Amino acid sequence: MREDYDLEEERVRRFLRLHGVRRAAVQLPEGLRRHAGEIEELLRGEGVEALFLAGSCYGACDLAEEEAKRAGAEALLHYGHADMGLPTSLPVLFVEARMRVNPVEAVLRAAGGEEPGRVGVVTTVQHVGFLPEVVGALSSLGFRPQVGGPGPRTRYAGQVLGCDLTSALSVGGGVEKFLYFGTGRFHPLGVHLATGRPVVAVDPLSGRVERMDSREGFLRERRAVMARAAEGSLFGVVVSTKPGQARFRLARRLAERLREAGKRVVEVVADEIRPEPLLDLGLEAAVCVACPRIPLEDARRFGLPLLTPPELLLLLGEEGDYRLDSVEASDF
Repeated sequence: MREDYDLEEERVRRFLRLHGVRRAAVQLPEGLRRHAGEIEELLRGEGVEALFLAGSCYGACDLAEEEAKRAGAEALLHYGHADMGLPTSLPVLFVEARMRVNPVEAVLRAAGGEEPGRVGVVTTVQHVGFLPEVVGALSSLGFRPQVGGPGPRTRYAGQVLGCDLTSALSVGGGVEKFLYFGTGRFHPLGVHLATGRPVVAVDPLSGRVERMDSREGFLRERRAVMARAAEGSLFGVVVSTKPGQARFRLARRLAERLREAGKRVVEVVADEIRPEPLLDLGLEAAVCVACPRIPLEDARRFGLPLLTPPELLLLLGEEGDYRLDSVEASDF
């Protein structure tokens, strides 16, 4: 069917038969939407009507169960992410869509330029199946690989999410550096910022290697955003209705802290956090109580300073070092 992703056709068939599904909703992230026709053909072959949900699909936190139910679906197929344990009322199958490209060759090339020693190994769910091979390859070069266990929102050892870096933090004190294999810069940057250890990031698709060993540029940029926010008097506290991002308890606490500091507060609720509604509300600054990636990765899209919850607390006088936002059970 494809050569790039494993869409687990037999597992999908078993799930549909087990639950007697005749009408299924399908949720696809952007990178997998080109496979909609093939997935529809698979479901039609099982006598199942496929309804493709065209809304966002940013992670397992963005589970479109309510949309599926409103469409009359009896089950939801969510592609591209691992189950993070959110409660559901519909049968849901998480099809992780792991990549078939073996990263070992790219990892060996990258590791060849590094001094052997204790190294933490992290990746995303799309590549986590290759973790044992990568660990073995590094060991053959004289490295001592360490793989941390999963966290509250991750399913596998060595897996990292933007909102859950437990697998890196759990071994960070005992390694000299990290090796990340996967696409994108956000996850390895998060590991570097959270642990303070250098990260060698290897892209298995392009072969590109980047070493992240300085926090200063990032921290300088975020301090500038915080300084701009401090000048504002009207703050937005922005929370998402997405099931794994609906951090309303934390949002209420932050709104109270802002009011105590003499700021005016507008509490904003949205499915997807976009710049236009925030600007239309006349906000001068905002704190994003949704996905931790939004204020950092999408900062330039917003025409106002957008902070993470830990940044806001620092701004309001909380003592401590800069830390990344992480999603906790107490936030909900």
